Amino acid sequence: MFTGIIETTGKILKKINRSNSVEIEINLEIEIKNPAEGMSISVNGVCLTAKKIKNKKIFSADISEETLKKTTFKNLKAGDKVNIEFPLTLNDFLSGHIVQGHIDTKGKVFKIEKKQDNLIITFEVDEQHKKYLIEKGSIAIDGVSLTMFDIIDNKFTVAIIPETLKRTIIADYKKGTEVNIEFDIIGKYVEKILNKGK
Repeated sequence: MFTGIIETTGKILKKINRSNSVEIEINLEIEIKNPAEGMSISVNGVCLTAKKIKNKKIFSADISEETLKKTTFKNLKAGDKVNIEFPLTLNDFLSGHIVQGHIDTKGKVFKIEKKQDNLIITFEVDEQHKKYLIEKGSIAIDGVSLTMFDIIDNKFTVAIIPETLKRTIIADYKKGTEVNIEFDIIGKYVEKILNKGK
Protein backbone atom coordinates (compact mmCIF):
# COMPACT_ATOMS: atom_id res chain seq x y z
CA MET A 1 0.00 0.00 0.00
CA PHE A 2 1.11 3.56 -0.73
CA THR A 3 0.08 7.13 0.10
CA GLY A 4 0.75 9.05 -3.11
CA ILE A 5 3.60 11.04 -1.56
CA ILE A 6 6.49 10.64 -4.00
CA GLU A 7 9.83 10.05 -2.27
CA THR A 8 12.18 10.32 -5.20
CA THR A 9 12.48 9.88 -8.96
CA GLY A 10 14.33 7.26 -10.95
CA LYS A 11 15.65 6.85 -14.45
CA ILE A 12 14.92 3.93 -16.77
CA LEU A 13 18.25 2.25 -17.52
CA LYS A 14 16.94 -0.63 -19.64
CA LYS A 15 13.70 -1.79 -21.17
CA ILE A 16 13.76 -5.37 -22.43
CA ASN A 17 10.80 -6.60 -24.48
CA ARG A 18 9.83 -10.25 -23.97
CA SER A 19 7.07 -12.30 -25.62
CA ASN A 20 4.24 -11.36 -23.21
CA SER A 21 5.94 -8.92 -20.86
CA VAL A 22 8.59 -6.26 -20.44
CA GLU A 23 11.47 -6.06 -17.99
CA ILE A 24 12.67 -2.66 -16.83
CA GLU A 25 15.69 -1.63 -14.80
CA ILE A 26 15.51 1.63 -12.83
CA ASN A 27 18.24 3.69 -11.18
CA LEU A 28 16.96 5.67 -8.18
CA GLU A 29 18.10 9.05 -6.87
CA ILE A 30 18.20 7.70 -3.30
CA GLU A 31 18.72 4.29 -1.69
CA ILE A 32 15.78 1.92 -1.32
CA LYS A 33 14.37 1.77 2.20
CA ASN A 34 14.83 -1.71 3.72
CA PRO A 35 15.72 -3.32 0.36
CA ALA A 36 14.47 -6.85 -0.17
CA GLU A 37 13.92 -8.77 -3.38
CA GLY A 38 10.17 -9.29 -3.83
CA MET A 39 9.25 -5.97 -2.20
CA SER A 40 6.69 -3.64 -3.78
CA ILE A 41 7.75 -0.31 -5.24
CA SER A 42 5.40 2.20 -6.87
CA VAL A 43 6.64 3.40 -10.27
CA ASN A 44 4.50 6.17 -11.81
CA GLY A 45 1.70 4.93 -9.57
CA VAL A 46 2.00 1.26 -10.57
CA CYS A 47 2.81 -1.29 -7.88
CA LEU A 48 5.74 -3.35 -9.19
CA THR A 49 7.66 -6.23 -7.59
CA ALA A 50 11.41 -5.71 -7.37
CA LYS A 51 12.95 -8.98 -8.56
CA LYS A 52 16.59 -7.86 -8.37
CA ILE A 53 18.18 -5.06 -6.35
CA LYS A 54 21.73 -3.82 -6.90
CA ASN A 55 23.64 -1.43 -4.62
CA LYS A 56 20.36 -0.36 -2.93
CA LYS A 57 19.69 2.07 -5.80
CA ILE A 58 19.03 -0.06 -8.90
CA PHE A 59 16.19 -2.54 -9.23
CA SER A 60 14.52 -4.49 -12.00
CA ALA A 61 10.89 -5.54 -12.34
CA ASP A 62 8.67 -7.37 -14.81
CA ILE A 63 5.63 -5.68 -16.34
CA SER A 64 2.79 -7.97 -17.43
CA GLU A 65 0.79 -7.69 -20.63
CA GLU A 66 -2.27 -6.50 -18.65
CA THR A 67 -0.25 -3.73 -16.98
CA LEU A 68 1.12 -2.64 -20.36
CA LYS A 69 -2.46 -2.33 -21.68
CA LYS A 70 -3.79 -0.37 -18.68
CA THR A 71 -0.88 2.00 -18.11
CA THR A 72 1.53 4.32 -19.89
CA PHE A 73 4.40 1.84 -19.48
CA LYS A 74 4.39 0.83 -23.14
CA ASN A 75 5.59 4.39 -23.89
CA LEU A 76 8.52 4.29 -21.44
CA LYS A 77 12.03 4.16 -22.86
CA ALA A 78 15.60 4.20 -21.55
CA GLY A 79 16.43 7.62 -20.12
CA ASP A 80 12.86 8.48 -19.05
CA LYS A 81 12.28 9.73 -15.49
CA VAL A 82 9.66 8.07 -13.27
CA ASN A 83 8.04 8.81 -9.90
CA ILE A 84 9.02 6.45 -7.08
CA GLU A 85 7.31 5.67 -3.77
CA PHE A 86 8.38 2.95 -1.35
CA PRO A 87 5.67 0.91 0.42
CA LEU A 88 3.91 2.26 3.49
CA THR A 89 4.90 0.85 6.88
CA LEU A 90 2.76 0.79 10.02
CA ASN A 91 4.76 3.59 11.65
CA ASP A 92 4.58 5.96 8.64
CA PHE A 93 2.40 9.06 8.44
CA LEU A 94 -0.50 8.73 5.98
CA SER A 95 0.19 12.14 4.43
CA GLY A 96 -1.66 11.63 1.14
CA HIS A 97 -4.48 9.12 0.74
CA ILE A 98 -4.77 5.34 0.43
CA VAL A 99 -3.22 4.33 -2.90
CA GLN A 100 -3.01 0.68 -3.97
CA GLY A 101 -0.86 1.00 -7.06
CA HIS A 102 -3.62 -0.56 -9.20
CA ILE A 103 -4.20 1.70 -12.19
CA ASP A 104 -7.82 2.18 -13.29
CA THR A 105 -7.26 3.98 -16.58
CA LYS A 106 -5.07 6.42 -18.45
CA GLY A 107 -5.75 10.14 -18.69
CA LYS A 108 -4.31 13.02 -20.71
CA VAL A 109 -3.14 16.52 -19.95
CA PHE A 110 -5.76 18.85 -21.44
CA LYS A 111 -4.41 22.24 -20.35
CA ILE A 112 -1.55 23.69 -18.29
CA GLU A 113 -1.56 27.19 -16.79
CA LYS A 114 1.03 28.87 -14.58
CA LYS A 115 -0.24 30.85 -11.59
CA GLN A 116 2.62 32.47 -9.71
CA ASP A 117 4.81 29.52 -8.60
CA ASN A 118 2.08 26.89 -9.05
CA LEU A 119 0.92 24.92 -12.08
CA ILE A 120 -2.81 24.52 -12.65
CA ILE A 121 -3.30 21.40 -14.78
CA THR A 122 -6.55 20.14 -16.29
CA PHE A 123 -6.76 16.45 -17.17
CA GLU A 124 -9.34 14.47 -19.11
CA VAL A 125 -10.38 10.85 -18.70
CA ASP A 126 -12.64 8.65 -20.81
CA GLU A 127 -16.39 9.11 -20.35
CA GLN A 128 -16.95 5.82 -18.51
CA HIS A 129 -14.72 6.93 -15.63
CA LYS A 130 -16.08 10.45 -15.08
CA LYS A 131 -18.35 9.12 -12.30
CA TYR A 132 -15.24 8.86 -10.08
CA LEU A 133 -14.44 12.57 -10.42
CA ILE A 134 -15.53 14.14 -7.12
CA GLU A 135 -15.16 17.82 -6.24
CA LYS A 136 -12.38 18.08 -3.62
CA GLY A 137 -11.90 14.30 -3.92
CA SER A 138 -8.57 12.47 -3.96
CA ILE A 139 -6.93 11.06 -7.07
CA ALA A 140 -3.50 9.58 -7.83
CA ILE A 141 -1.84 10.77 -11.05
CA ASP A 142 1.34 8.88 -11.94
CA GLY A 143 1.33 7.92 -8.26
CA VAL A 144 1.01 11.50 -6.93
CA SER A 145 -1.81 12.13 -4.43
CA LEU A 146 -3.74 15.20 -5.59
CA THR A 147 -7.07 16.93 -4.93
CA MET A 148 -9.54 17.53 -7.77
CA PHE A 149 -11.55 20.69 -8.35
CA ASP A 150 -13.42 22.47 -11.18
CA ILE A 151 -14.87 19.22 -12.50
CA ILE A 152 -16.67 19.62 -15.83
CA ASP A 153 -17.97 16.45 -17.47
CA ASN A 154 -14.88 14.19 -17.94
CA LYS A 155 -12.31 16.87 -17.06
CA PHE A 156 -10.86 17.87 -13.71
CA THR A 157 -8.23 20.30 -12.47
CA VAL A 158 -5.45 20.04 -9.88
CA ALA A 159 -3.01 22.58 -8.43
CA ILE A 160 0.66 21.62 -8.30
CA ILE A 161 2.80 23.40 -5.71
CA PRO A 162 6.56 24.01 -6.17
CA GLU A 163 7.55 21.21 -3.77
CA THR A 164 5.58 18.66 -5.82
CA LEU A 165 7.08 20.00 -9.06
CA LYS A 166 10.56 19.58 -7.60
CA ARG A 167 10.00 16.01 -6.37
CA THR A 168 8.08 14.50 -9.31
CA ILE A 169 7.98 14.22 -13.10
CA ILE A 170 4.99 16.60 -13.32
CA ALA A 171 7.26 19.48 -14.36
CA ASP A 172 7.85 17.58 -17.63
CA TYR A 173 4.15 17.32 -18.52
CA LYS A 174 2.93 18.93 -21.74
CA LYS A 175 -0.48 19.14 -23.37
CA GLY A 176 -1.37 15.61 -24.49
CA THR A 177 0.95 13.82 -22.03
CA GLU A 178 -0.57 10.46 -21.02
CA VAL A 179 -0.71 9.69 -17.30
CA ASN A 180 -1.66 6.77 -15.07
CA ILE A 181 -4.85 7.33 -13.05
CA GLU A 182 -5.96 5.59 -9.87
CA PHE A 183 -9.28 6.73 -8.43
CA ASP A 184 -10.04 6.78 -4.71
CA ILE A 185 -10.50 3.20 -3.45
CA ILE A 186 -13.24 4.20 -0.99
CA GLY A 187 -15.44 5.52 -3.81
CA LYS A 188 -14.96 2.31 -5.80
CA TYR A 189 -15.98 0.13 -2.85
CA VAL A 190 -19.06 2.27 -2.17
CA GLU A 191 -20.07 1.97 -5.83
CA LYS A 192 -19.66 -1.83 -5.71
CA ILE A 193 -21.78 -2.16 -2.56
CA LEU A 194 -24.56 0.11 -3.89
CA ASN A 195 -24.68 -1.76 -7.20
CA LYS A 196 -24.67 -5.24 -5.63
CA GLY A 197 -27.28 -7.40 -7.29
CA LYS A 198 -27.88 -4.99 -10.17
